[in-house]
Amino acid sequence: MVEREPPTTVERPLPLIRCTIAGVLMGLANLVPGVSGGTMILIMGLYDEVISAVADATRLRFTRRSVILLGIVAVAAGLTIILLAAPLLKLMQLHRAAMYALFIGLTLGGVPLLWKMIRPVTTTSIVTMLVGLLAMVAIGLTRPETPELSPAQKAEFKDQIKRGEFSIERAPALDLAAGVLGMSAMVLPGVSGSYMLLLLGRYEQILAAISMAKTGDPASLHVIIPVAIGALVSLIVVTNILKWLLRRHEKPTLGLLLGILLGSVVALGGMVHPEGTQQHAVSGLLLIVGFLLTIGLSRIGAGHGANRESRAPGPTELDA
Repeated sequence: MVEREPPTTVERPLPLIRCTIAGVLMGLANLVPGVSGGTMILIMGLYDEVISAVADATRLRFTRRSVILLGIVAVAAGLTIILLAAPLLKLMQLHRAAMYALFIGLTLGGVPLLWKMIRPVTTTSIVTMLVGLLAMVAIGLTRPETPELSPAQKAEFKDQIKRGEFSIERAPALDLAAGVLGMSAMVLPGVSGSYMLLLLGRYEQILAAISMAKTGDPASLHVIIPVAIGALVSLIVVTNILKWLLRRHEKPTLGLLLGILLGSVVALGGMVHPEGTQQHAVSGLLLIVGFLLTIGLSRIGAGHGANRESRAPGPTELDA
C-alpha cells in the first residue's frame, strides 16, 4: 500500500537523469573493490533521501517519490552489475596492480567530501575516525595475499573467458557473511562493499557466479542465494540503524565513515605490487585519474545539492 502524506514544505522535483546516473555509478562501485556505492550516491546529492527511502521501505512505508527514486536507482545499478561483472573479473585477473591503483585513486577522491561534511570537527568525530581507521587497517593486515597470475595462467584464464567458462567454490557461510557485509558497506559512504567481499576472499567467486547466472547455469545459485539472503537481512537492519545514527549522531558517524575510508586506502595500498617502470607509470596514472574522477563527480553532486530545498515525505512532480 502506498501512503500519501501531505508535504510540509515545497519539494523540488525528483531529478530522473541524476537518479539514473547515480544508479549506474552505484552499480559500478559495487563491482569495484575499494569504491563505495554509498559514496557514489552521496556525491550525486541523493544520499540522505535514498537512505530514508530504503529504511521506510523495509517498514512497508512508501510514497510515490520514494518508489520511483528507489526503482530508478535499483534498475540502473542492477543492469550495470549484470552487464559488467565479466569484464571487471577479467581486468582484475589480468591487470591486478593497475586496477588496484585505480581503486585507491577513486577511494581517495571521497576523502574531501566526507571531511567537508564533518566540519566543524569535534573531538568525538576524531575519536570515531581513529576507530574506523584502525579497524580497517587491522582487517587489511589479516587478509591473505592474493597471488598474481603467471603468464601461462593469464593465457588460460583468457581462453576460459572467451569460452564463457567460470569456476566457483562453494562456501555458504562465507557467502552469507559476504551478503551481510557487502550490503552494509553498499549503503555506507566511504565503505566499499566489493572491498569487503575481497577481504573475505569471495569477490571473484561472486563475479563468476553472476556471469554464470547470465547463461542460466544453476550452479551459480549455490553462491547467489546465500549472498542474497545475507544482503536482505543487512538491508533491513543496517539502513534503519544508519538512518537513526545520521539523524541523532551525524558528526561522529561521519567521522567513523571517514576513518573506514582512509583505512581501506591503507589496506588497498598493500595489494598494489607493480613490476617494472611501465607498470609503475600506468599504476600512478590510473591512481591520479581515479582521484580526479571522484573529485569531479563530487563537485557535480555538490552543485546539485547547493540549491536543495527542505525535503518532506509526500507526492511530488518529476523532472522531465
